[in-house]
Amino acid sequence: MRFKSRTVLAVAAIALMQVTRAMSADYDPPVYVDQAPDYQPVEVGSGWYLRGDVGYAFNKPYDFSETPAGFTTKDSPFSGSVGMGYHFNDYFRGELNFGLLPTSKFATSFNTTCAGTQTVSVTSAGGTNVFAGPSTRGCEGSNNGNNKAYDVMASAFVDLGTYVGITPYVGGGVGLAYSTYRFAQGDRHCVPSSTTVGNTTTIFECDDPSGYKGSAKSEKQFGLTYMLGAGFAYQVSKNVSVDVGYQYVSLPSAKYVVSDGAGAPVYKKGLDYQQVKLGLRYDLW
Repeated sequence: MRFKSRTVLAVAAIALMQVTRAMSADYDPPVYVDQAPDYQPVEVGSGWYLRGDVGYAFNKPYDFSETPAGFTTKDSPFSGSVGMGYHFNDYFRGELNFGLLPTSKFATSFNTTCAGTQTVSVTSAGGTNVFAGPSTRGCEGSNNGNNKAYDVMASAFVDLGTYVGITPYVGGGVGLAYSTYRFAQGDRHCVPSSTTVGNTTTIFECDDPSGYKGSAKSEKQFGLTYMLGAGFAYQVSKNVSVDVGYQYVSLPSAKYVVSDGAGAPVYKKGLDYQQVKLGLRYDLW
């Protein structure tokens, strides 16, 4: 009996050893894979920002000392600019802007005559008779001028820290200005007309309009411009800031035209003005 028990135990041990060897043969060693590094997004455009501004010149860039009878002016004290900038660090940034500067238009009006051709058509039972010949009509004349200027400005600003969301700054810039002026003397405005009274039609046609332009003088120039300014920015969201500032802008070599008390042109050199500006900045973070 004891012999049989030992025999059974021996057979069981041998069977267990065979199963263990089979399982060991089927088991592959574990494969260890290094964990991939965490994904780090690349900040495209970090430090760059876009901006747009409108300005108002509270002094008169174009000086009109007198306003004679019949004199009208359409000065625009507004300016505008668009551009981009870069934050070098928390305290220093640079900008490049393209701007439209204040403009001026003026005119002294007077009454004059314009030449042309008058055609009279008379319709009757017997047909239509046409009579044509040279004629003159009263028209409006003027001595007028206009001034325009544009600039490209590279500027640098120092931000003086941020306090409750407000960042004051000071800065300045230098750039290239493009200015133009034109003055026309004896300019006339001829208007064609057509009237019908009963069976008679009268048509007035102006002569060649190029003959009504009078004498004109114009000039286009490139020159230096510079700016000094200060202001503050207020951050209204993560990427948007409102910018309020003051600027003194000078175009020392720019030429422009104004009118004297009698309506004659006066040519001047050197344009400067002071303005307040309101703008938006959008950070490309």
